[in-house]
Amino acid sequence: MSVSFVALLGPQRHQPIVRRVLDEQGLDGPLAVVTGGWEEREGELHELEVHVERPTVNLRLAQRLQSVLAIDEAFAQALVDRNDRLRTAQRFYRRRLASLLESVRDLYALPVPRSELLVAERDDALRAVGALDAHYLRQIRGIHEAFLDLWEPRSRPAVAELREHIAAEVGDCEAVLIAGGHVGSLLDQVSLLDLRALFAAKPIVAWSAGAMLCCEHIVLFHDSPPQGPSDPELYDDGLGVAPGVVALPHASLRLRLDDTLRVEMFARRFAPRVCLALDAGCGARWDGSRWEPIGPLRCLAVDGRVAPVEAAW
Repeated sequence: MSVSFVALLGPQRHQPIVRRVLDEQGLDGPLAVVTGGWEEREGELHELEVHVERPTVNLRLAQRLQSVLAIDEAFAQALVDRNDRLRTAQRFYRRRLASLLESVRDLYALPVPRSELLVAERDDALRAVGALDAHYLRQIRGIHEAFLDLWEPRSRPAVAELREHIAAEVGDCEAVLIAGGHVGSLLDQVSLLDLRALFAAKPIVAWSAGAMLCCEHIVLFHDSPPQGPSDPELYDDGLGVAPGVVALPHASLRLRLDDTLRVEMFARRFAPRVCLALDAGCGARWDGSRWEPIGPLRCLAVDGRVAPVEAAW
């Protein structure tokens, strides 16, 4: 799904640049704002409104979707069952992924005299990881399609009425802002209310988890989470309005960027997509045909470097 303009930005709390992007694009508002990833803090727009200095419309997707589910109990229960199936598929995927990635790391650490043979083995091991990623995507797409075919959310009165209201609100706005928070919540809200095409018709500025949502695929990552070691994993399809990139917000905090092996494995696994290290004060803009860096943008390179992105691509 294409869009005329999309900007993917890093976290905005300490170094906000949303207004700068809006100014550069001549987007004066009003702005439709998605803060559903903030969940219980969805209504706290004051800080953002002060920063952007433009009229805003809070779409309140989390609150409004919960109201729909409270009315349509059968649909809500079906959603619980769908989510259980998705979690089960994710559990199987994670178990298989851990062993495959461990084998890749073993091959990188293995000293042998015939390095050309080792390179071929490493490449094949990474292809096996890619094959598992593709299998997992097929599995969860099948779960989503079965749910949508059976329940047809847009045909349910409460969903249809809500979507009509949101379409009118977005239609009166000049651009859509998608904030961060819980990326799974954001994806559910946009998917269940079928808002992909509605948002894609407008310029989009997204940051943190909102930037992840805009990509073709959502990749979860954290090299050192509180619960222990973790591997990057595919989560689901995103909106697909930001082609050819993987958004990695808070990269310096969540990734061991000084570990060349981990960086190389990450970049090679998701190539040819460009893995963008979206830290504070930087981002990338898409004009429908090419990407341009915003601020001190960096990307994960297939040679294990974290390289500055200084030109359009």
